[in-house]
Amino acid sequence: MALFSVFQTTFLLALLSLRTYQSEVLSEPLPWAPESLRVFINSTHQCLHLQWSVHNLAHHQELKMVFQIEISRIKTSNVIWVENYSTTVKWNQVLHWSWESKLPLECAKHFIRMRSAVDDAKTPEQSFWSNWSSWEEVHVQNSLGHDPFFVFPKDKLVEEGSNVTICYVSRSQPNNISCYLEGVRMQGEQLEPNVSVFNLNHVAFIRETGTNIYCKGDQGDSIKGIVLFVSKVLEEPKDFSCETQDLTTLNCTWDPRSDTGLLKQLSQSYTLFESFSGKKTLCKHKSWCSWEVAPESQEMYNFTLTAENYLRKRSVHLLFNLTHRVHPMAPFSVLFTDVSATNATMTWKVHTTGNYYTLLCQVELYGEGEVIQRNVSVEVDGKQLFGGLKPDTEYRAQVRCANANHFWKWSEWTRQNFTTAEAAPSEAPDVWRNVKSVQGHSVVTLFWKPLSKLQANGKILFYNIVIENLDRSSISKLLSIPAPANGTELNLDQCLYQIHVTANNSVGTSPASVIIVSGDPGNKEVEEERVKGMEDGFSLSWKPQPGNVTGYIVEWCDHPRGPLCDLQWKSVGPTTTSTVVSSDAFRPGVQYNFRIYGISTERVPYLLEKKTGYSQELDDAVCCKYRIDNPKQKTFVVENLQPESFYEFLVTPYTSVGEGPHGAFTKVTTPDEYSPILIRIILPMVFCILLIMIICYLKSQWMKEKCYPDIPDPYKSSVLSLIKSKENPRLTIMSIKDCVPDSIEVLNKQEGTRKSLTETESSKATYLYLLPTEKSYSGPGPCICFENFTYNQAASDSASCGHVPVAPVAPLSQLGLLTSPENLLKALEKNYMNSLGEIPAGETNLNYVSQLASAMSGDKFILPTNPPEPALCSEYKMQMAIPLGLASPPSSGSSSLSSVTLLDEGEHYH
Repeated sequence: MALFSVFQTTFLLALLSLRTYQSEVLSEPLPWAPESLRVFINSTHQCLHLQWSVHNLAHHQELKMVFQIEISRIKTSNVIWVENYSTTVKWNQVLHWSWESKLPLECAKHFIRMRSAVDDAKTPEQSFWSNWSSWEEVHVQNSLGHDPFFVFPKDKLVEEGSNVTICYVSRSQPNNISCYLEGVRMQGEQLEPNVSVFNLNHVAFIRETGTNIYCKGDQGDSIKGIVLFVSKVLEEPKDFSCETQDLTTLNCTWDPRSDTGLLKQLSQSYTLFESFSGKKTLCKHKSWCSWEVAPESQEMYNFTLTAENYLRKRSVHLLFNLTHRVHPMAPFSVLFTDVSATNATMTWKVHTTGNYYTLLCQVELYGEGEVIQRNVSVEVDGKQLFGGLKPDTEYRAQVRCANANHFWKWSEWTRQNFTTAEAAPSEAPDVWRNVKSVQGHSVVTLFWKPLSKLQANGKILFYNIVIENLDRSSISKLLSIPAPANGTELNLDQCLYQIHVTANNSVGTSPASVIIVSGDPGNKEVEEERVKGMEDGFSLSWKPQPGNVTGYIVEWCDHPRGPLCDLQWKSVGPTTTSTVVSSDAFRPGVQYNFRIYGISTERVPYLLEKKTGYSQELDDAVCCKYRIDNPKQKTFVVENLQPESFYEFLVTPYTSVGEGPHGAFTKVTTPDEYSPILIRIILPMVFCILLIMIICYLKSQWMKEKCYPDIPDPYKSSVLSLIKSKENPRLTIMSIKDCVPDSIEVLNKQEGTRKSLTETESSKATYLYLLPTEKSYSGPGPCICFENFTYNQAASDSASCGHVPVAPVAPLSQLGLLTSPENLLKALEKNYMNSLGEIPAGETNLNYVSQLASAMSGDKFILPTNPPEPALCSEYKMQMAIPLGLASPPSSGSSSLSSVTLLDEGEHYH
């Protein structure tokens, strides 16, 4: 029992000693804690670079450790970043770590500290954290200048789609600063009293030279700006491939995709790395790169192509065997030997790529729409024989080669042309004739069609014509017609002739075409049949012949009207009894005549049938053909055309043999025939009307005065100037009291219907004479009065106004005159309104009388036999209107102005 107590006491003491030791160890610094922490600033990249070391490591000792790093912003308690950095620490090693800040470092203070722990299996007892190092403060604002404010970051480079933080730092508070992105104002938030930040999300690429951002104060006295470089996202190269042409150089190509859009010095670059050799090369081009093949006969290659710009890298890989990537160079020295009309031999050479390589070459031959293809195995030289070619034909040959053992790609084509030699024409010419009997002999016109290129086998130089008289077999004649003639004219007698026609080139003669010509033209009378044209021509048929025939010929004229026929024909076999005749020269509205001939076994043609018709019928269509014999003439006037009609014109050359090829028709529509005539008439009329209007406008005032003069305005009368009113010097309107009458005309008018002129001649007018003012004068009025029709149109119905004398013996007192003109006027004015009411409507007539002219001859009223001589009127007297119904003149007073003729009762006064 005592022993157990001693053992228990010893164990407890040992445990207590261990805990005491551990507590002492924990209270002491970790022997491998981080020391000598230093912080460096990279403003260009907005990075903090940390540098520290771990002391107390033994020489050559390595230890795995973990360093925990904390970063605070503005104040130490505001921790924004925590990261564990693991690495292997060696003796006397300086450790490094970097951190990139999203916020520009100039915008706020930053604080950094760290601690460490051992993460090594060799020292498990040290796997706990050390104490924190002291805070290291980073304050970039202390190094700024004295400007009013600053904008950060400077010339930052980011990828498209990134988020960027912009800030400005002001030296004063408060600050009224506005910031703009490409002219658009940005909305920010206050980080500190003198710092504002702006968050730009998903920035876009605008231009290669960068995006402009600037800030300015509200006074506009200071502007600060930065350039934000936005790069497009670097893409991975596509279609990366390498190949060789000579086994000495590899050519690697790829598709670089889109350019990142930065300045040239910031754009992406490409690096080629080969892992087996460990070699690396910087490519000078963005889409291809050359690589020298290793001289030690390396066959396997493993390439890594890396695209890199300032922000990121992209890589692709390629593994291949060199012998499987051979792309041969194009063949050379292509030649053609032993070229004949139907055969040719082709030879070529290839570039050597090693003694053990065999190339497969592909040869193609093109000519006249035909393609011939051959495959040939070649090591150094190649050869190919072509047969069955066409004479006088141009061919194009091409050859290319590829690796026969491991096919990769064909080489480029090498091309060469050649032409086969000529051969004799293979077909006889197609011959026809036209026979006319003229004065006992036959005029035979021979026609033949040119041989096609396939039939001619070369250039036709001339045609030989052999004429045999069958009635006299010993007589023959040879003619040679140079090409390109297609006919000739022969004068023959009435004998039977056999004509041979052959075509000749530089090699030989074609087979002969034989035709029999007799004195009989063979144009017997046959019934003519009407046929109808179709879109593709005329469909013709005929009855088969009971005897043996060697074939049929259909004859027609392409241009049936005019001096030249342009004879055409079509040959068909002996078993054919129908055909379709078509021609580009067929025109609507033109009648075409067809003759069908049979060819007997003796080769003698005879007429079978006639047919006529229109390719397309037109109402009243007319076709005319004009022959112009002067080859220098370039114009021609077609007369007698119908107005508003449609015409087509064609001009074609011709020779003594026939017409040339036909071109396209020119379409013309004639104008209306009356249009030019109307223009000739209307234009002069319009000109004359305009001229008259201009003259009338210029003479409008003269025309107005002559045709419709202005009615005088009484308010502007010159008579007003003679009125001298003392009471109202500004009087502008005449009043009755202002007028002194010269005479008063009184017209007798009975009630009821107005009498005719003959009835009223006896009722002569009675006048009141206003005599001169001299008292000694006692005779009648000295002047002749006349009516002023301008003021009173009704006065024109009365007779001329003449003075009727009164008896001189009547004393003035008996006349009952007013004592003075003023009294007379007052009396007139006083009784004027009363008298108007007493006079029936329609019986009042006022005449204005003036004494301007002297007595005139021819008056209606007969004056006394010995009237007194009137005195000359020396001035224009005032005139006035006297209304009817004036009566009861004043009974007292006398007048020295004039005498008045007394009126009977019932008379109307004017």
